[in-house]
Amino acid sequence: MHIETPYAKIEALVVDDMATQQTTLRGQLGMVGVGKIDAAGSAEDALRMIKAKRYGLILCDYNLNHRTDGQQLFEFLREQRLLAPDCLFFMITAESNYNSVAAASEHMPDAYLLKPITAGDIEDRLKNQLDKRQALLEINRQLNKNELAAAVAACDALLAKKDRWYMQALQIKAQALLDLGCPDDAKRIYQDALTLRDGLMWAQLGLVKAAKASGKFEESKRLGQEILASPEGAKCLAAFDLVAASMEALGDTGGALALMKQAAQVVPSAKRLRVLSESAYRNGDLVTAKASLAKALKSSQGAMTANSQDLLTMAQAQVDMGEAKEALETLNEAATRAAHTPEFDNVALAIRAQAHALQGDADKAHKEATLALAGLHHGKADFATVTIARAALQAGHVEAGLALLRQAVNADHENSRIQQLICKALVDTGHPEQVELLVKAATQGLKTRLHEAKRLLRAGELDEALVAIEGELAAYPDNTTVLLECAQMNCMSLRLKKSLDEKRVEQVRDYLARLEKLLPANDRVANMRRYLRETLAALQAKGAAIELSNSPASSLGKLGK
Repeated sequence: MHIETPYAKIEALVVDDMATQQTTLRGQLGMVGVGKIDAAGSAEDALRMIKAKRYGLILCDYNLNHRTDGQQLFEFLREQRLLAPDCLFFMITAESNYNSVAAASEHMPDAYLLKPITAGDIEDRLKNQLDKRQALLEINRQLNKNELAAAVAACDALLAKKDRWYMQALQIKAQALLDLGCPDDAKRIYQDALTLRDGLMWAQLGLVKAAKASGKFEESKRLGQEILASPEGAKCLAAFDLVAASMEALGDTGGALALMKQAAQVVPSAKRLRVLSESAYRNGDLVTAKASLAKALKSSQGAMTANSQDLLTMAQAQVDMGEAKEALETLNEAATRAAHTPEFDNVALAIRAQAHALQGDADKAHKEATLALAGLHHGKADFATVTIARAALQAGHVEAGLALLRQAVNADHENSRIQQLICKALVDTGHPEQVELLVKAATQGLKTRLHEAKRLLRAGELDEALVAIEGELAAYPDNTTVLLECAQMNCMSLRLKKSLDEKRVEQVRDYLARLEKLLPANDRVANMRRYLRETLAALQAKGAAIELSNSPASSLGKLGK
């Protein structure tokens, strides 16, 4: 006779490379009452099955005895957003120190079970997680719709119950407030959490995030360093990232690089090594960049964490070090190992041109650089554009190369990282005099034009101001600062005209949607979303006769920081 259980409708996947363990786990899930159970013998098989089917529970062995272990699989699934929002991921391990491994990783599973495990162990974890899901159901429903204000209200409703999910609701509410652009409100919640329970890592990290979101980079750096100096936080990757970001915001790129070196020693994953190599390359530390990439390539070879960009970056670093032959060998390896896309092939062609120029083969370098230039339709603030510009400069296409770099600067003129890459490219290719002329002049030119658009707005010439700023956006559609200014100035136009123009509101929402793709989870975008909400609330509350306390100058000054 069939017995209905609370878990009968759950579809589960067991991931283990040992057939006997697969059988054991399937049997234990069956004892719990899970209805449908599939099994995969490798991370690659699991990935294929997860793409084809929506699972509610995944039991994965940590040691899969392949290039990709259970933690790497889990992080890949999370980062690629391949897991359903309601899918539970349980890690099974014989490692007694797995908790510290997970805590130092990019993501933590919903639960982990130490071997040997029983059906009762699985059921305990499953019941707890399902109870938690039910308690947070309304909160997660609002978060999935990106209704952050409603999610905060749902958190308040759960907090009022003062049950065992109180701290969970507090944590979610604080993060939602950060995402809403309310760092001061979030800070108060993190402080309250630490008052209730001293040493909470998520609350300590939250204070770092709140300081950073408020532009208080010295405070963010100090708080993050305090976490890293503690025994509990010494391996906290989130703290490393936050402190490094604060250092870069303060102009201390060398300090940020040193911190990334520490983080890669704590967790020498391919992802961490890539972050280190990218930082090292921008700072001219080619030895570290090359060594880190070599480790990343070795650790990810044959695994789903492999990234074809690693081979291109390695080849470019080798060219910069004068290793033309080695760079060409790396590119030949890339031709057999990496997925071929038009952009990948175009960048590879540009690096070949540089290598051949280094070897003295000017004709081949010229032909390859010409083809690479023809394959790039428009310059962006990215590695590909700078690499092709380098090839053009080295192969004699000086004007074309400089024009590309100018496009890259203007595409994101406040991006210090792209400026570092461009300055390095100019110095390496024998054009150091262009650093001042190209990078600083182009940046200042765009800043001047943005300032003029804001001056028109302050002077009450609203239509002229919007034409000016939107003209800049047409020229530089991916420039995040210009997008932010467009959103801000359109909001100001709504306020000054005291009119709820739906067409203009939709335009602002479109700017913000584009910004979310270019700058996911960014503090400035969150602040702009808050400003739009405040603008709409003010206009809706008092109608066309609204008197705004914010002057154009003060509002622009506050949001333009």
